[in-house]
Amino acid sequence: MNRLSLSPVIIGLSALILIVSSFNTAQASSPQDAENFVQTNAQAVISTLRDYRSGGTDLSAVKREFRQKIDVLADVDRVTNFVLGRYRRSADPAALEEFRGVFREFAINAYERELANYGGQTLEVTGSVQRGEGDYIVNSRIYGGPEGREYDVKWRVLEHNGQYKVVDAEVLGIWLAQSQRDQVTSIIGDHGGDVSAATRQLRNRMQG
Repeated sequence: MNRLSLSPVIIGLSALILIVSSFNTAQASSPQDAENFVQTNAQAVISTLRDYRSGGTDLSAVKREFRQKIDVLADVDRVTNFVLGRYRRSADPAALEEFRGVFREFAINAYERELANYGGQTLEVTGSVQRGEGDYIVNSRIYGGPEGREYDVKWRVLEHNGQYKVVDAEVLGIWLAQSQRDQVTSIIGDHGGDVSAATRQLRNRMQG
């Protein structure tokens, strides 16, 4: 079995929340601010898909808008560093740069393949738990998709200097960023620490 195989729901939402960070947190204004951040930004991406499904936006426009949202929200360097774990310290710079580019495209392309299946959903924040200063778990439910199913999603949100970022999300009991890290580091470990092995598998997944 391909270790990078994920369920469609996890693939789609993992692309949405591919924003992994390692910065120090500062005091957040309030849990409500973290909840508002998730409600506004997650729903904005979901609404893009709803517009596409209803015929209000064509596919190329949806793709452009989604990529723009990822560029605004995601810190690719931190995403890559987290997913690579300890292997980033010993990785060849050229191999690391190649992985970074392929990993980003893998996530975005996986989401694009699911566009037709994930329009029409609504996100509703249902509360939050404060883990520490500037560190929150925001609870939500996503419902109204074509399958008529409802998903409980937890978002980990960090605040730094008044700015909020989602750093991970739990879908179907799986923390997505950690799951991707486990898969990628396992592949690299099986190939003697060769980061290029994970790059090749990611590229194969995109071409498959």
